[in-house]
Amino acid sequence: MTKTDRDKKGVMSITHEASLIDKKIGSYKEHFINEYFAYTVKLSNGSICIPRKMAEDYEVQKGTVTQERIKEVAETYQKI
Repeated sequence: MTKTDRDKKGVMSITHEASLIDKKIGSYKEHFINEYFAYTVKLSNGSICIPRKMAEDYEVQKGTVTQERIKEVAETYQKI
């Protein structure tokens, strides 16, 4: 995985929204481009995965990212 700051605002915002859905999700630390060309987000207590297109869309117009898609991200949570 390669550490990146690309789409950081979108990644951080989606991470925050996912943490409102699943209270176990910790805070954002950093993110990486993974082997599937999505973002793996390192959290204070684990990780989540966010599709790159979703982070890009959130930065351009957050209203295009539905709560259902945020819920799908929250379901990728893995505890350390």
